[in-house]
Amino acid sequence: MTAILPNSQKPPESPETVVISAVSPCLEGGRYPVKVSQGTELVVEADVFKDGHDELSVMLQWRALTSTEWMETPMHFIENDRWRGIFPVTVTGWLEYRICAWGDEFRSWREEVRKKSEAGVEDLSTEALEGALIVEAASLRAGPPDAATLKEHAQALAAASAQELATLSRHPLLEGLMHYYASRELATTSPPLPLWCDRPRATRAAWYEFFPRSAEGKAESGSTFRNCLGRVEDAQAMGFDVIYFPPIHPIGRTKRKGRNNS
Repeated sequence: MTAILPNSQKPPESPETVVISAVSPCLEGGRYPVKVSQGTELVVEADVFKDGHDELSVMLQWRALTSTEWMETPMHFIENDRWRGIFPVTVTGWLEYRICAWGDEFRSWREEVRKKSEAGVEDLSTEALEGALIVEAASLRAGPPDAATLKEHAQALAAASAQELATLSRHPLLEGLMHYYASRELATTSPPLPLWCDRPRATRAAWYEFFPRSAEGKAESGSTFRNCLGRVEDAQAMGFDVIYFPPIHPIGRTKRKGRNNS
């Protein structure tokens, strides 16, 4: 799922609580841009971890340098603290990408409820109230009608029994809203890395250097541009996509040379 990062959720300057390292692809620590062609997908991986047992939410963000809005999509855990995300590159020119990660309070609480429920703990009233407070706090960051929906879920959690709590905590709508309106006050954001996107032909085109004056191969005179038109079709038949001419310099009046460098 791709989303635009809401202005209210843009990570502020804060002490780093999550470690983000070994981001790839990355050339010389971001000194040089990664290069892709338009219409492809960029696969980004990184090591992301933090102390404690909190569940992490990790987002891959990108934007064109001409844009002020970051697009983002979730990254998924692979193994050994390694996360992976993919985003489509649809525009040409300069872009940049980065990773944003934080300890997810709601997902950590939900995992705690799951473990206690599976262990047969019968009294989860404290956990129910804790979850209700977390959802209630998210409703304050949301706008209508999402805020009203979150408040309804908070009330349902507060009144849930131990058997109902595990099911209610994994409601798909609640999960989506809590992810979108998650608190990012302690989020860690990696430095942006440069990305250059070129036209698809730039990655596979064959170029033919064309010399107009000798195009016809006549010994007694050179060729004009109009005389070269037939050779353009010859270059195309050989599989070339682009023809280019050597530089054309104006002839001055001093130190002019004639035939055979005379």
